Order: sequence, then structure tokens, then C-alpha cells
Amino acid sequence: MPGAAAPPDAVRKPPARAMAAVMAALLLAGCAQTGSRHGDAAPTAAAPAVALDADHRFSADADAPQPSAADLRWWRRFDDPAMVSWVERALEANAEIAIAGEQTAQARALLRSARAQRGVRIGAQADATLRLQPDAGARRLQPGAGLTLDVDTDLWGGLRQAEQSAAAGLLRSQDLLQAARLSIAGLAARAYLEWRVAAQDAALLTDVLQLQREVLRVATIRVEAGLAPVLDRDRATAEMAATEAERAAAAVRERQSLAALQVLAGESPLPSAQTPRGPQGTTAGALSGIPALQGLQPVARPLDLLRLRPDLRAAEQALVGAAADVGVAEAALRPRLRLPGRLVFGAATGGGLLELVTATLAAALDVTLFDGGALQADVDAARARARSAAQVYRQTVLLALQQVESALAAQQGATLRVAARERAADAARAAERQAQSLYRAGLVGSLDLIDAQRTAIANRRAWLQARGEAAAAAVLAFETMGLIDDAQDRAIGDLRSDTR
Repeated sequence: MPGAAAPPDAVRKPPARAMAAVMAALLLAGCAQTGSRHGDAAPTAAAPAVALDADHRFSADADAPQPSAADLRWWRRFDDPAMVSWVERALEANAEIAIAGEQTAQARALLRSARAQRGVRIGAQADATLRLQPDAGARRLQPGAGLTLDVDTDLWGGLRQAEQSAAAGLLRSQDLLQAARLSIAGLAARAYLEWRVAAQDAALLTDVLQLQREVLRVATIRVEAGLAPVLDRDRATAEMAATEAERAAAAVRERQSLAALQVLAGESPLPSAQTPRGPQGTTAGALSGIPALQGLQPVARPLDLLRLRPDLRAAEQALVGAAADVGVAEAALRPRLRLPGRLVFGAATGGGLLELVTATLAAALDVTLFDGGALQADVDAARARARSAAQVYRQTVLLALQQVESALAAQQGATLRVAARERAADAARAAERQAQSLYRAGLVGSLDLIDAQRTAIANRRAWLQARGEAAAAAVLAFETMGLIDDAQDRAIGDLRSDTR
């Protein structure tokens, strides 16, 4: 299995050149080298191939650049320092990342334990015997000590396979830690975008309310002067009340998204006297605009996902560990040869010092003659887990390809929607200004003005929402490609060297 015997703390070394195909079945077939040594057939590779090569591209990869080292901290690619601050605070203080870190520490301890099983075990004991001789009226205290040695020869590689399984478990836990960091970065960025969109929506509706109050004032004057029906004033009142309701809903979304963002950053969501602030001390309300990606969206090759996405690497290590567990279970079927030894020290004659009394070294062969098929059942279960891990790996690869393709398609669509919504918002805003002028001149009725205002508000809010969706789509594209800093720096370096 690739990487099964590699030290877990060593630098991960991807292939020197692009692989011709990625096949979960071949992974399992490689693991089948630890097949039964009792004549049973090796486990059948039931997982069909997932063929990937260097020529495969995603549909959005027409003119897109390849990911670079800067894209490992993709949140800095957006024109918003406050977004950078929130994401990095979440990466530093999020509880889920801390939990994943502790699970990595646990896996590292399990690897040390597995390695220790292959070494020599040394034990010690001490005793003291009081001998009474009534006829001589003598008492004699005889101290004694002993050392025990035990070595498992590991004839069939069971302990070695257990160490490989533990090493794969540590690599998997490290990859899962990276997956947690990637997930939290994406969640924090999207929560920040939701907060900003809600805040901008509330500010927009506040401005609209000011205009509607002016319209209501003019309508009231015209009604009282007998120049317009009461219906005009009632319509203006109804529109203003509807806008107030929408603004209240936007304020709720703003508070909820901020609370979610604070929890992701490891902070209390309870309201406090201190307003959340950006990195330069600006208040949240003073921040303007919706973050946008600077430059083109980088697109990795499908083949590169095997190195970039931590969940794919974790699934591969799970397969490595499952294959090693097959070897552990099969080794338990065979005799176990141990070399126990013992050194016994006793009190020297006429003195209090200890001297070597006996030294023994034995060879102990443990053989299970009958267990009702329990050990063979363990082997069958381990093989089933290995086949299941192969299917999980294959499915994880397929899902990764689908997620990236969908995310890139969503980003392309969101970019087109932003441009279209902006044109619609500009046209509706111009129509609203014209309707206001005509209404003040008495050339159109209040219904025309209210319709123009309603259209302008709807288009401006839709444009705002489209900008938020475009930024969120860019975040999701980075996330689905597995781009995250730290251990990924090595993967990107190898990736770029392979594409030269």
C-alpha cells in the first residue's frame, strides 16, 4: 500500500509525475498482498475504477490559472481585511479544530504504543524472605530480585502490520485536522458574508424608508390640499409599513449571522456593550460593500484533488489502515513465538549483596488449536472492512469531483447574475427617479410611483444578494478544491513542479 510504511511525521511525497489512473480497486488489490496464508482466496476487488489522468479538466478550466501558494490562504484574496480577521480568528480558536488536534495527539500516542509492542519488554520484581531456625535460635532475612524479559519474534508480521495501521491512523487524523480547518475557514467566510449582506440589506432598507417617508409627506400634503385622493396616502403608508417589516427581518438575520460567526471564532454570542470591530478598529456598521474575489478564480486539475483535498487523503489512509488490519487478523491465526527470559538475584552467602542465582531463556510457542472459528471470523471481518474502505475511497473521489464541478458552475452563474442584476438595478433606479419627478409635477399618480419604488427596491436587494452569492460561490470553490494552508504548502509545491 502506498504510504503504509512511511513515518507519519515525514513529509508527504506525492507521485513524481501525474498518475495514469486512480483506481480504488487497485488500492485494494495492493492491500490483498496480506491475504490469507491458509489457502483462502484473496479478497476480490469489487470497486470499479475511477480513471483520472493529467488531461482531465473541469468545465471551468478554460483560461483559469492553476492554484498557487497564495491560494492556500484564499480568504486573503478577497478585498476585505475584516473577513481575513474573522477567518483567522476562527482557525485559531475554533473548538472543532481543537478537538481534531487532540484526536491527532491520541493517534500519535497509539502509534508509539504499537511501536513499543515490537520491542523488548523488561520487568522487575523484588522480594525479601525471613527464615527462622528455631533450633539454632537464628533469624535470617534473605532479599531477592529478578528481571524478566519478553520478546515477540513477530514471525508473521502481525505487530508490524499493527504499527502500519497505527501510522495510517495518525496520517488520517492529521488529514482530518486539515479537513476541519478547511471546513471552519469556509463556514467562517460564509457566515461573515451572510452578516455583511444582512447588514447592507438593513442599511438599504433604512435609506428606502427615508424616501418613503418623504413620499408619504408629499402624499399627505396633496390629500389635504384636495389634489389627490386619500388612497394615495394609504398606499404610501402601506408601502412604508411593509418596508419596516423587511428591515426588521434583515436586522434579525444580521444578528443571527453575527452570532454564528462569533461562535465559529470561539467567542461568546451574547450581546455586549462592545460593538464587533474589524482589524483596524472600525465598527461593523462602518464597513461598506460586499467582499469580492480579486483576480481570477484558480482551478486545479481533477487529478490534483488527490493531493489537495484532506478528506481524500484521509480516505486513502483509512484504506491503508484497513489493509494492515487484515494482516494483523491473519497473523493471529498462526503460531506465536515468544522468547521469555528471567534473571534471578539472591543474597550472597554471608553478605547482604545480591548476586546472580539463575538465568533462563526459553522459547514459547503459542498455538490456538480450537476457538470455534473466532479468529477466522476476525479475518473475514477485517477483509470486509478493507473492501468497504475501498468503496468509501472511490465514493469520496466521485463526490469530490462532483462538488468541485458544481461549485465552479455555481460561481460562473453567480458572476453572470451579478452583472445582470446590476444592470437591472441601475435601470430601475433611473425609473424610480423619473417617477418621483413626474409625481411631484402631478403627471403620474401615486400607484405609478409606488410601483417604480417597489421595482427599484427589489432590484437593488437582488443585486446585493447576488453579490453575496458570488462571493460565497468563490469561497465554496476554494473549499471544494481542498485549498488550505499549513501542511498543504508541500502539496502545492509538488503540484506546481509536476505541471511544469
